[in-house]
Amino acid sequence: MRWLLYFIFAYVLLGIQLGAGAFISYRDVSPNLLLLLVVFISLSAPREEALLGCFLIGALQDLIALQPVGLFAFSYGMVAILVTSMAELVRRNHPLTHLTFTFIGGSVMGMLLIVHDYFRPAGPVDTVGGTVAHAIRIGPRVVGVSVIYTTLLAPVVIGLLQQTNRLFAFDVSNRRRGHV
Repeated sequence: MRWLLYFIFAYVLLGIQLGAGAFISYRDVSPNLLLLLVVFISLSAPREEALLGCFLIGALQDLIALQPVGLFAFSYGMVAILVTSMAELVRRNHPLTHLTFTFIGGSVMGMLLIVHDYFRPAGPVDTVGGTVAHAIRIGPRVVGVSVIYTTLLAPVVIGLLQQTNRLFAFDVSNRRRGHV
């Protein structure tokens, strides 16, 4: 796998998500483009590379999020574990596979974020110029709309990403230690 190209691509997708989020949002909720990249990587790359790559995508998102560091890295790592363990049983290029795994991954990630928000105290995050900025809470409605919106985009975006398999140089001959 070409790691430098992979991180450049993840960085560009993160920039698109941040920059175009207001333009592609539905009722102030934008899709999670990095989750689509996580599902694509988990379906395409060998297991160990997929797990490490998805964890690092989450760490990249943690750098810009107002959530505690490690929350998205853990969430994307959990999604990658689920997708890579089930990927051996399905057709990886089928749009229904993309819909299903994106919905499952988004739901797991959303549940982790909601549970974290429930147990985390709602204290101030930072003081800027005398103004206290409080922690941002992610409600179940926002998570649900984001999961559905991201799931609806999955066949198109992951289908386009699959056209770049050669660009990332995934080692499909050694995928899952030969169990495909």
